[in-house]
Amino acid sequence: MSLTGLIGITIFMLTFILYFFICLISDDFGDKPKGGMVPFPSDWFKAAAAVPNIFFAITFQNNFFPLFKGLKGPSDKKMAQASFMGVGFCAVSYILVGLIGYHYFGPGVSANFLSSFHYATFSKPFFFLLNTSFLVSIFFAFPIMFFGCRNNFIALIQLFIERKNRRLRRE
Repeated sequence: MSLTGLIGITIFMLTFILYFFICLISDDFGDKPKGGMVPFPSDWFKAAAAVPNIFFAITFQNNFFPLFKGLKGPSDKKMAQASFMGVGFCAVSYILVGLIGYHYFGPGVSANFLSSFHYATFSKPFFFLLNTSFLVSIFFAFPIMFFGCRNNFIALIQLFIERKNRRLRRE
C-alpha cells in the first residue's frame, strides 16, 4: 500500500516537472511560468505557519521500528541507509516541486498547492494525471503511515483471506 502511495507521489512530481518544462519551452502549450520568486517572505509569521507542515512531511518516527523489523537481516547500517534514502528522496522532491511550483505560479501561489491548478487554464491530461496521482498518494500512503491504521488494515486483509480460505475448503 505504501509503495502505491510512493508511486502516486512520484508520478505527481515527475508529471508536474515535465509539464513545467514543456510550458517553459513551448509557446502554444499551457500558461507560461510567472516567475517573480521572492527569496524572503514579506510576512515571517505566515511563513512560519509552514513549519509544522514541513516537520510533519518528514516525520517517520512512528514507522521507524516497524521498518527496522521489516528489513531483511536488519542492522543499524541498513536502517541508516534506508533512513537516509527516505529523507533524501523527500527533501529532493519537496524542494524541487516547491521551487518549480513557486516559479510556475508566481508569488500568488496558494498555500494549498493543488488549488493553484485551474482546470480551464491547465492542460486536461496533465490536470487529470496530477490530481489522480496526488489522490492515490494520499489515499494509500497517508492513512497507512499511522501504525494503528496499518494494523487494522492488515487485520482486515487477513480476515478476507481467512474467509476466502474457509470458502475454498468447503468447496
